[in-house]
Amino acid sequence: MDTFLSVEELSLYVHIPFCTSCCSYCAFYSEPENFWLEYREAYVARLEQEICQYADSLGQPFVTIFFGGGNPGCLSFSQLERLLLAATTYGLAEECTVEMNPESFRDDLFPLFEKKLITRLSMGIQSMNPTTLKRLGRNASREENLQGIALANKVHALYGTDLSFDLMTCIPGQTIAQAITDIDTVVSLSKADHISLYCLTIEEGTALANLVDKNLISLLHDDFQAEMLTSCWNHLASLGYGHYEISNFSKLGKRCLHNLRYWELKSYIGLGSSAASTLVKNQQVMRITQEQDLKSFSSSAIFSGYRTETLSSTEQMEEYLLMALRSDEGISKEQFSMRFFNTFDFLFENTIKTLDKNWFFDTPYSFSLQEEGMLFLDDITLRLAMSIS
Repeated sequence: MDTFLSVEELSLYVHIPFCTSCCSYCAFYSEPENFWLEYREAYVARLEQEICQYADSLGQPFVTIFFGGGNPGCLSFSQLERLLLAATTYGLAEECTVEMNPESFRDDLFPLFEKKLITRLSMGIQSMNPTTLKRLGRNASREENLQGIALANKVHALYGTDLSFDLMTCIPGQTIAQAITDIDTVVSLSKADHISLYCLTIEEGTALANLVDKNLISLLHDDFQAEMLTSCWNHLASLGYGHYEISNFSKLGKRCLHNLRYWELKSYIGLGSSAASTLVKNQQVMRITQEQDLKSFSSSAIFSGYRTETLSSTEQMEEYLLMALRSDEGISKEQFSMRFFNTFDFLFENTIKTLDKNWFFDTPYSFSLQEEGMLFLDDITLRLAMSIS
């Protein structure tokens, strides 16, 4: 822990790399049940120690907490409770999100919501279409999705828990009508405050990438993907969900506070196998990555396996551009100047002139992307980054 930069305000991410089986598209680190069962308790025990020691060093509540995976629903009640209690040693966070797959969410976890140890539930639905679920290699069937949504509604009614549901689009074989039907089904059946709508990306090394390489699955054309995304975005807007980040939509006042800290490049610590951290203090930004797999993490000393890297000023600026432009608020020019001791317009004015005017909003105070521009985030960020050196 000595290598970790000390900061005054901090969020916590905890990675739980357990799944029943791995979905065909998923590139997040996780292991199937037949592997992780024997290591689960040792993994939780080390995590508990790391969380407690980091909480002690901070000496105040974490701003936000997020348990992701994998699937935290693979933990027992007592294991998840131990980790949550460790994370709230110095008080409850402003927001505590726990991800759950629908087939693993169960009512024996309800006391954690009643105690407000969890204030926000994020459930990965992905699709309500049986054919699409099979193509994605999902564990949950449509029926299990329905059961998970029903239980989520119950926890919302009993304890006021905020609900977020993940959906996926631009899936091979999917039509625009099917994508919109998925949205309508989830929204009509749930009390969703928040919807995350992800465009399927083919990640190297996944089972889906292997099928694409063998020409067993054909990807949707780029233009059709853009049309599908735009149609879904417009439909979510008609249902009252504000598009506040490329893949995220919320009702008024229900943005994910934890993820906002990512996009604003604020400090968070990530604990657990494959977790990442960003720590920001004064003009220093440190990136920390955990490089141990589940077996190594479970059997090694606490705080081992974390690799630290201090970002250069150019790397910091590039990271800031990539993260800040994901959100509808974009970049505050005053904050940019205070952070990097340079003016945004001086650095990027000439490059911005080369961009399509339908891609962005540029005022004396801020620079942000329009929805059309969000489709070209990588290209825009690359062109702006080339202006730095």
